[in-house]
Amino acid sequence: MRMSADEKKELDEWVEKEYPKSEKRLEASSPFHQLGKILIGSGILAYIIFALSDISFLKPLAILFLLLGMMIEIIALIKYFRLLSYED
Repeated sequence: MRMSADEKKELDEWVEKEYPKSEKRLEASSPFHQLGKILIGSGILAYIIFALSDISFLKPLAILFLLLGMMIEIIALIKYFRLLSYED
């Protein structure tokens, strides 16, 4: 389906208006997202080390990191969608 010149112009104007708002929403949830990624990565790394070396305290540590990372990622998503919902 091809867009007419008017439709393309209208879409471009809408994107120019909405893009800065989207960037602000992403920046607001970014600290939580970064922390969540670090915790999940740490959990995966701890579990790999546990699987290779059989150090017993790494398994609960890996589970804890994974659960904390997932909870923080959920908080980041909630924050993002809350900003999306309450925007003018």
